[in-house]
This record gives sequence, C-alpha cells and structure tokens, in this order.
Amino acid sequence: MGFNTIHPNEISMLQYRKQAVVIDVREPEEYRKYHYKRAINRPYEDSDAWMCRFSRRKVYIFYCEYGSTSLLAARKLGKAGFETYTVIGGVHAMKEYFKD
Repeated sequence: MGFNTIHPNEISMLQYRKQAVVIDVREPEEYRKYHYKRAINRPYEDSDAWMCRFSRRKVYIFYCEYGSTSLLAARKLGKAGFETYTVIGGVHAMKEYFKD
C-alpha cells in the first residue's frame, strides 16, 4: 500500500468519513505557534518510537511545514500497510486555505 496526497480542503472530510487522525510531524515549538484543530504533535525525528504504536485500523493524515517531511512519514507507514495521507503544501497551504 502506498500513500495519498490531499489538499487542505480535504482534511475535515477525511476526518469525518474515515475517522482520520491528523498528525503534525513538526517540532513542538512550531506546533504551539500554529496547528490544525485536533492535530496531534509527533515530531518526525521520533517517528520510530511512535509509529510502532499506531493501529492499522486507523487512517492517518500527516502534515509538516511544506509537505516534504510529512510525505516521508506517510510513505513509511504506507509501505507498512497503513492508509496514510499527506497534505500538499503543509502548514503554508493550510494557513492560506483556513485563513479567516
């Protein structure tokens, strides 16, 4: 199984339809400055520790600053048989889409 890419406007739909868990793979300092509502912070550098506790029954959406680190996380879990998504453009695209 691979991974999927989505645009920021698809996040809430996946949360609703697939009960997807949103994961922010940036550092805690960046997460505190801005994060998607109900996102969980799991820095990518610690991914070996937290990925082993994920359930294959859940769907995961990853995002980072621009989309490259979250792509690595989505790809890594996707290869292990998880259903994963990465947000194209990361936080920068999300801020643009979700601005008031």
